[in-house]
Amino acid sequence: MISVRDLHHSFKIGKKGKEKKIPVLKGITFNVEDGEIVFIVGRSGSGKSTLLHIMAGFLTPESGEIQVEGVHTSSFTEAESAKFRLDHFGFVFQNFQLMPGLTAFENVELPLKLKGVNKGSRKDKVKEIMQQVGLTDVQNHYPNELSGGQQQRVSIARALITDPPIIFADEPTGSLDSETEQDVLLLIQSLNKTRGITFVIITHDDEVARTADRIYKMHDGELVEGGEQHEI
Repeated sequence: MISVRDLHHSFKIGKKGKEKKIPVLKGITFNVEDGEIVFIVGRSGSGKSTLLHIMAGFLTPESGEIQVEGVHTSSFTEAESAKFRLDHFGFVFQNFQLMPGLTAFENVELPLKLKGVNKGSRKDKVKEIMQQVGLTDVQNHYPNELSGGQQQRVSIARALITDPPIIFADEPTGSLDSETEQDVLLLIQSLNKTRGITFVIITHDDEVARTADRIYKMHDGELVEGGEQHEI
C-alpha cells in the first residue's frame, strides 16, 4: 500500500545567508501493507510528524522515494499532491481542526463539496457516516457544543466521507481522557475491520500503540525499532 525508501529531510534555521540545516529524517525506509493499522511511535522531536506530513504530500522530501498504491508521489507538484490527497487520503488530527462556524454535519460534508458532489448525494452520504460513528443525535450541533470525543468522531467521519483507502492520524487521542481514548481506538479498529481502511497513526504513547498491527519506533530522525506484526 505504502512504500517509503531512504527518505531524508532537513529544515533550515537562522538568518538568510547564515542558515543552518537541521536533519530531521535520516534515511527512513519501511512499508505499510494494505489493510493494516500501523503506529509510528516516538518522543516529541523524533521526526514522526515530519514523516507523516511527507507521506501525506504536505511536504516534499529532500531525497528518497514514496509510493502509494504503486504511484510515485514524492515528486508530485503541489497541485498533483492536493488532488491525490483528496482522492486517496483522510486525515485525523489531535486538535480536531473542525470549522467552528459549521455544524458537525456541515464539517463532515465539506470534503464532498470540494469534490463537487451534488447536494442530494452529499446529504445521503453524510447521514450514513454520521450514523456509523454514532453522531446522529448531535449532527446539527456546532463544535463548541460537543465533547472532545464527539469532536474527534466528527473528525473521523470527515476523514471517512470520501471513502479513502488510507487515513493518516496525528496523535488522534492526545487531547482525550483515557475512557474516550479507548472509545476512539475501538472505533478505528472497527473501521479498519469493516471497511478495510489502512491507518497510519503517530503517537508518543506506547500504550495507545498496542492496538496496532505493526509498530515502528522513531528516535532522532531514524527508525530504531519495530516492523514486526502484532496480534491484537
